[in-house]
Amino acid sequence: MAGFSISLSDELQKKLSLISEKSGRSMDECVVSALREYVENYEDVYKTDLCAVDNLERSFFLSVGE
Repeated sequence: MAGFSISLSDELQKKLSLISEKSGRSMDECVVSALREYVENYEDVYKTDLCAVDNLERSFFLSVGE
């Protein structure tokens, strides 16, 4: 597993610490979970955007050919 460090604002660090305490998970686990969800959501949006562009291009080229 690769590691890296990040700098958090005091406010975000306090919120993360509170979430960690309430959930019974480490701050690292909370950050990894949040990043995993962010990446999955980003991938879903990116794939949706690609499909939308493909459909738009297809409809454009089909209409040009008419």
